[in-house]
Amino acid sequence: MIRLLIYLRYLAVLGQLLAVLVVTRTLDLHLPLPPLYLTMVGLLAFNLLAHWQFRDRTEATSTTLIAHLCVDLLALTVMLYFTGGPANPFVSLYLVPVALAAIALQVGPMLGVSLLSGALYTFLMFRHVPLPHAHAGDFDLHVTGMWVNFLLSAAIMVAVLGRFMVIVRNQRLRLAEARERALRDESLLALGTLAAGTAHELNTPLTTMGLLIDSMASDPKTIEIDDLETLSIQIARCREHVRTLADLARHGAMGKPHPRPVAAFVRDCLARWQLLRPGVLVEAHFDDSSERTELLVDPTLPQALINLLDNAADACESNGVQEQVTVEVTIGPGQADVRILDHGPGPSRAAAAVEGGSRRKGLGIGLLISNASFERVGGRVSQHPRPGGGCVTVVVIPIGTANQGQSLP
Repeated sequence: MIRLLIYLRYLAVLGQLLAVLVVTRTLDLHLPLPPLYLTMVGLLAFNLLAHWQFRDRTEATSTTLIAHLCVDLLALTVMLYFTGGPANPFVSLYLVPVALAAIALQVGPMLGVSLLSGALYTFLMFRHVPLPHAHAGDFDLHVTGMWVNFLLSAAIMVAVLGRFMVIVRNQRLRLAEARERALRDESLLALGTLAAGTAHELNTPLTTMGLLIDSMASDPKTIEIDDLETLSIQIARCREHVRTLADLARHGAMGKPHPRPVAAFVRDCLARWQLLRPGVLVEAHFDDSSERTELLVDPTLPQALINLLDNAADACESNGVQEQVTVEVTIGPGQADVRILDHGPGPSRAAAAVEGGSRRKGLGIGLLISNASFERVGGRVSQHPRPGGGCVTVVVIPIGTANQGQSLP
């Protein structure tokens, strides 16, 4: 906008000079030329200085724009003061700085520029140098001046609004490009989260296979059919995890969220998890509304919830107690709350274990992966001490807003 204002000021000085020359040479009107020429020279010098100052910049602060518009208003007032005041047909040029202020400034500064323009116009109503009598007729001269003023105002409006529309189109283009980059980055983040989650899930069957292979290697004569079946099952699980990741990558990591009742979603995650941890005792409680309320399930959410269940079971094991996990599902205002209760060492020690990588089992990234997945859909994960010992992991999943959940009939 500052560049446009500078270029318009060049045109204004040129127009003022041509108007003064035409009036004095062609119409033979006697005007006080020294103050008029002095005003034009001063305005041109100010514009040259501004042009040099913004030779490498295209943006200016609001304060700078206000100062430039005030200079233009004062210069216009001086020119009109010595050329008839409100009787001058070019007095409507006061609207140009107001229009520029309305486009480029906030409401407060725009009102200030408008009030200044109105005050200067009011000043000219009472104080000005009258125009000398024209031989061709004052009315004809005034009509001609209004015609020239209309052409000049139309040209200025076209230049200003045309530049404004170019700026708007460029901003829309940049916003569209930013949205595309954000979607691409979010898809890559989702794929990275899925890959990390898959690595986390692969750790359990790989650990089981490693223990069996070590046992077979130490005493090959003790190999039993059950051990081979266990190895086959674990290999099938690894293949399934890798196939799932490949399908999601092939069809887009973001995938297409699908609606599921909250209770059904949690039950599916529990069933899938217990295939990996069959020795864990699970106690699940669902309120009635969770059976009827739907949410859109993002492809990364089941894995994120399974990671949290894994962490709860590992916490019980690390604390030397029976692996028992309690899951409670409730529906609150605009959100589904899933509480996972364990008998582990508590949230502080669990967090320290994750940060230090000191967990005896697992990679120590399950909580980080889950938190990233739930935050991506507008949810959150928090941990609190459980009364009597242990940890309560609270998962909040938005419904009805971020995930467009709805209540089933």
